[in-house]
Amino acid sequence: MLKNRSKMTIVLFFLVLIAITITFGGWMAYKTDTASPDYYFSVGKNMSVFGKVYEEITKRYVEVIDPEEFMRAGINGMLNTLDPYTLYIEKDGNQELQIMTKGKYGGVGMRISKRDDWATVIEPPFEGTPSARAGIREGDKIIAVDSMSTKDLTITETAHRLRGKPGTEVFVKIRRFGEKDIMEFRLIRAEIKVEEISYAGFVKDKIGYIRLHQFSRDVGDQVNDAIADLKKEGMESLILDLRGNPGGLLESAVAVADNFLPKGQLVVSRKGRTEDSNEEYRANKAAIWPDGPVVVLVDTFSASASEIVAGAIQDLDRGLVIGSPTFGKGLVQQVVPISSESALKITTSKYYIPSGRLIQKSDVFTGSKVLMTNSKVDWDSTKTYKTSSGREVKGNGGITPDIRITREKIPMIVRQMIMKSMFFNFSIEYAANHTHSRDDFEIDDAIIAEYKAFLEKKNFKYRTETEEGIRDLEKVLDDAGYKDRVNSALSELKRVADEEKEKDFDESIDFIKWYLKEEISAKFWGTSAKTKASFERTPEIQKALEILSNTETYYSLLHNK
Repeated sequence: MLKNRSKMTIVLFFLVLIAITITFGGWMAYKTDTASPDYYFSVGKNMSVFGKVYEEITKRYVEVIDPEEFMRAGINGMLNTLDPYTLYIEKDGNQELQIMTKGKYGGVGMRISKRDDWATVIEPPFEGTPSARAGIREGDKIIAVDSMSTKDLTITETAHRLRGKPGTEVFVKIRRFGEKDIMEFRLIRAEIKVEEISYAGFVKDKIGYIRLHQFSRDVGDQVNDAIADLKKEGMESLILDLRGNPGGLLESAVAVADNFLPKGQLVVSRKGRTEDSNEEYRANKAAIWPDGPVVVLVDTFSASASEIVAGAIQDLDRGLVIGSPTFGKGLVQQVVPISSESALKITTSKYYIPSGRLIQKSDVFTGSKVLMTNSKVDWDSTKTYKTSSGREVKGNGGITPDIRITREKIPMIVRQMIMKSMFFNFSIEYAANHTHSRDDFEIDDAIIAEYKAFLEKKNFKYRTETEEGIRDLEKVLDDAGYKDRVNSALSELKRVADEEKEKDFDESIDFIKWYLKEEISAKFWGTSAKTKASFERTPEIQKALEILSNTETYYSLLHNK
């Protein structure tokens, strides 16, 4: 059967090759800056060579080759010589892409992640969705979907099983802390609209705050609606938080910028190799927040569409950018369908923000420069650009904030608690056994004592950086044959390290209290409560509050006066 399948794949491959050859003349007419007959002759010749190699290997290799895996390896091998954003997307990845481009999907309305080897609900289900109506909670562990255990499934695989055509049913088994028996739910899938705003409210007095996680299809309208609601409540200035936002759709970035910039204003332009890759994107409607003070928060994980919005606001002196330098992704991808279950996402152009800056960092192309036969180098780390009012801004890739924030390093003990889900798991147990008032909730000594007992019960252990160093030193000494000679010194080092380790918890108590407050707040009152609990420990937000609380300071920084 595999032999017949291989023959069928070869036949299909050559049918595709013939179709490409028939349409080759039309493709050659597709004007690019490499429109040389020799170039297209070389492309056609090498397509033929590729097909011949594929045919001979699948027919003659000493072992039977899986034709689909072999073709996939060939595709990925070619793409790996390009940039990291040009990808062959198969069924699961294509589904994620469709969710972003359509802004909705068929499913049950829960966000999941891996916790203790199980798919776990990590936020309260979206309001009004099948999961929310059924009473599924944050912290519930999904142990089976339609009778299949999720133990060995990836998060993508579990999510794929939960999604499906609206109106169809899915059976979910859940293990919930405090419940003796496994809980079973019959959920009817519905159309789930993706909501990318996790919080829209006030940080202080009349200073509004919007936290945006990604740029999917309808996010421009979501931001518009959030601003409209905040204006009704008396907002006088706004913090737009794009930290950790990896980007999304180019059109959605423009739609978000529309809310702040005058109609007709250039937001971003893209330039590529072909004529249809070149385009300008302008604000196409009257802004809902046209002149009120704005601060945009960014970090090293803010990328792509996030950089378009932050960069346009900075270049046009529409607001201040606070945080750390952004990721630096200024390449635009076009999605080309390959089959009903796959697509090719191809980098086709670069985008430039109003000052003329290219946001892309220069180290993006992973393959040999020999591949790029006519490459144009248009980034220069030494070049500076000017905003509308004449402020100098850097052109070295990414967005350099107007005010840079250096965050305090998270202690190792706290990092390990996060990695091992100690805060998350404790908060589930705590919320199951306690009640609190939202208005005056704080982490007191009693909660700390319970948390310490929880860590002991869970046998929480970690290595400090000092212990890691001692272990590395031991290995070096052992390899060199010196370990026996310095055993007493090593023992003393370990004793001192143990003494210092005992102080770690108390010395990290502020961090521990912050994370406990966020996670417990989330379990009692939802994701928005978790976001609000993070305000007091977020230096970017505190700096934004400081600046927005003083109009004179804000405008002085904005225009370098």
